[in-house]
This record gives sequence, C-alpha cells and structure tokens, in this order.
Amino acid sequence: MRTFLIIGALALASFAVAEPASAASAAGAELLVRHEVNDYGAWRKAYDAFRPTQKQMGVTAQAVYQAMDNPNDVTVTHDFKTEAEARAFAGSDKLKTAMKNSGVKGPPQLWFGKVTPGASSKAEHVCLFVRHEVNDYATWRKAYDAFRPTQKQMGVTGQAVYQSADNPNEVTVTHDFKTETEARAFATSEKLKNAMQNAGVKGAPQVWITIRAAK
Repeated sequence: MRTFLIIGALALASFAVAEPASAASAAGAELLVRHEVNDYGAWRKAYDAFRPTQKQMGVTAQAVYQAMDNPNDVTVTHDFKTEAEARAFAGSDKLKTAMKNSGVKGPPQLWFGKVTPGASSKAEHVCLFVRHEVNDYATWRKAYDAFRPTQKQMGVTGQAVYQSADNPNEVTVTHDFKTETEARAFATSEKLKNAMQNAGVKGAPQVWITIRAAK
C-alpha cells in the first residue's frame, strides 16, 4: 500500500495486531484487515451490510480506519472473545466472498493479536500505527513505558500496545492525536527514532497514519 506514511519496510510474513475497536479487546483477540478498495463508498455499503454476519461469527466490536493520504486505503479491526473465533472468521468463505463483492483490490493483509495492559485508545482522534519487531518484549516495554511522558508532551492522547498471537516480540502500537500535524511530527521526530533504537527495535518499523471513519 503505497499511500501510507511508511518509514522503512518491515517485512513480516503473517502476524501482527492493531488498533482496538473498544475496551473489549483487552479480554480477547484482535483481527486486523488492511487492504485497498476500488471505491470507499461502495465498499462501506457492502461492509455495513455484512455486519450481521460478523456478529454471528463472533465479532464483538469493530472499527474502520482510512489512510490520511488515500481514503481507499482501509484498515479494519475486529474484536473476538477468542483467537480461535478470529482465525475462523479470517479463513471463512463468507469473508472472502464479502471482500470480493465489495471491491477489495488484490489480496488483503490479515493479522491476529492480543492486547497487553495499557490500552487506552480514543477512536475519535487521528490514529498513528507503528508496527515493528523487537529483540525482547520485556526490555522494549520498559523503555516504551519510560517514553510515555514524552509521548504526552508531543500530543499523544491515547495509546495501545499489541503483541502478535504467534510471536510476542512482534509488536504493533497505536497512538491517538487530535490532529494529523501532531501525528506526522511525532512519527518523524528524532525523539521517537532514538527511543526505538534504545528499546531494541529490529530493522525499520512500518508507520501509517489513519483516521477512524464515521461512515
């Protein structure tokens, strides 16, 4: 997806996590679907029509985010009570058919994960996603928590940390901001780059900026 603000390219085969749709994420599993669509309006109509089926298959909450640079670049999160439900939904023919009929371009990216303590995202704000692999989660988390005051000074109003369901050292972090300007300034800051380096981030992280879509 070329339209996201990307710092480097962390090539991870299949697992990571994303922004919570609600506080319910903390008690269960999270599925992120990221794809580009032909037309957001047509896709959204089909997506909303698919909501009853989502609920039947265990989705307890969901959220839709559009890239700030391209409204047809879409990230969707779904909450489940269990990882098994999330994986069953992701692999279902119903979801594949719904995606095809809604105008999804190319194969989507799917990730599974769990939220760790500290999630407090506010969906009404601009959301910055940071996805990376770290040498050791415990070491990284200690450094991340120590960086929280700086985050707040730079405009972060809420944050959440997710670990891959398959690799605890594969981490996705979300940060909420009131404005896109604040999000971009934070994403490109030397303070953030230094904090990542000191925390043991491996390779170049993926960074993209979105806003939660109302409709």
